[in-house]
Amino acid sequence: MKKAIACGLLLLMLVSGALWAAAKPPQQVVQDTSERMLSALRQNYAALKQDSSQIYGLVDQIVLPNFDFELMSRWVLGRAWQQASPDQRRRFTDEFRTLLVRTYAKALLEYANEEVRVLPQPGAADGSETTVKTEVRLKASQPIQINYSMHLGNDAWKVYDVTVDGVSLVTNYRGTFATQIRDSGLDAVIADLQQRNNTRNPR
Repeated sequence: MKKAIACGLLLLMLVSGALWAAAKPPQQVVQDTSERMLSALRQNYAALKQDSSQIYGLVDQIVLPNFDFELMSRWVLGRAWQQASPDQRRRFTDEFRTLLVRTYAKALLEYANEEVRVLPQPGAADGSETTVKTEVRLKASQPIQINYSMHLGNDAWKVYDVTVDGVSLVTNYRGTFATQIRDSGLDAVIADLQQRNNTRNPR
């Protein structure tokens, strides 16, 4: 029995090691995604200026596969996630994802012609979590610091929080939703998100 358990643990370690080795480094994930997104924006800039809603498809295809929206939703809701039903969790995650697509897409179009630089990171990612620091270099003002908190899930690094000039997306939304949930309940928050997502220009 002990020999079987030892063999099982060894196999698990080998599989985990293989997945770790196969994962693209987090800095490379951010660098490649930024370059692909900016290239797509520049190639389609004229059409996107005419109809900015077309950018949603680009963001969904290029950027969002690198985000862990379930983990983001869990952290944003905090205790409310534990109390929510599976259906509420699914609906909130879907609507929160759509909200971020629209918000992120609108910001990206404004920076289509700017440079995004991934800053050097001392050493490799330690463990299963890391932060990739970047800056958007603007021609007319100071650079914007954007940091991506990432974790290693399965065989890929995924973003679970974004910090812009020191302001955490997860923390910011968590405070907002906590107040709304306390006042109106989670279903009302989901309904509000759905209504905002059905408009062309959500706040």
